[in-house]
Amino acid sequence: MRNFPNDEVVLIIRRFSFIIVTLFIVFFSNTISTYAAAQNYDVLMPAAKKYIGVPYKYGGTTVSGFDCSGYVRTVLAQAGISLPRTTGEQYNSGVTVDRANLRIGDLVFFNTSGSGVSHSGIYIGDDQFIHSQNGKGVSISSLNDPYYWKARYLGARRYLSYDLQVASFHDIPTTYWAYNEIETLATDRLIIGYEDSYFYPETIITKADVAALLAVAMNLDMSNRTETFKDVSSDHWAVGAINALQELGISGGDEGNFNPEKGLTRAQLATWFATLFSLEEAKEPIEFTDVDASHWAYDAIQKLAASGITTGYEDQSFKPDAEINRSQFAAFLYRALY
Repeated sequence: MRNFPNDEVVLIIRRFSFIIVTLFIVFFSNTISTYAAAQNYDVLMPAAKKYIGVPYKYGGTTVSGFDCSGYVRTVLAQAGISLPRTTGEQYNSGVTVDRANLRIGDLVFFNTSGSGVSHSGIYIGDDQFIHSQNGKGVSISSLNDPYYWKARYLGARRYLSYDLQVASFHDIPTTYWAYNEIETLATDRLIIGYEDSYFYPETIITKADVAALLAVAMNLDMSNRTETFKDVSSDHWAVGAINALQELGISGGDEGNFNPEKGLTRAQLATWFATLFSLEEAKEPIEFTDVDASHWAYDAIQKLAASGITTGYEDQSFKPDAEINRSQFAAFLYRALY
């Protein structure tokens, strides 16, 4: 065996370490880039419903008034999806979808003129679609409406990218610890996930995402686009959901900000859930090693634990300042709803 001088050994170790670190950085960067580039389809419902009540305007593409194709184009753009401008062009593109296989975000088309495709909307589940219609503006209608829409339905097109069936995700195997919770929420269309059927379970969930998912789960009115918080503009995809929670006494912000892109901590989630779900007081104190009676969220954490939504960690801690990832939030939401 060759004996290396000490200096040469050190040089070899340094070079090897540099290669390992470089490979790690490249792998980690690619992983982050893949997630960052992925489109979150859970923005669709809040983005669509925040415009409810905006009037119809022929040729309109702004909040002063939308025509049907201008509306669907604006909504899907907030999910990173680019559509052709006119209804006819939208109908002639995308992937044809049978009515029995419609999923949230699919475009539905109608013949309202008697001479071919002339109207479009966005499917939102339960045989309903949201659209901008003459006389009513942005509103929700039924595909089964026997007086008008049912007879005029032409077909549907898909612009979203789904690899798997509803409630199936590439990164949520049946053995995953929160599989049942995620599968149930997705089956009930309370969570859609990301493009290409990914869920990204370990990703920290933002306050905007939580507000949106809660507003959808509770079927709250998301049409208020007022700039209540300095950092949430009227154009923000979740402005309606955030305002809906704020109207119920849930803000989660500071100094006039909501901090929509920050993660939600476990203590903050406790206060949001305690308010939104009207959780009852604990009959007896539930001990956590890191949350005493002086903690600002003590009462809410007690209510969360008393309801069975959380049990804390095995070491009897709660970790109030830890940010929640997407799978943890799904588990909390499931326990609150079912």
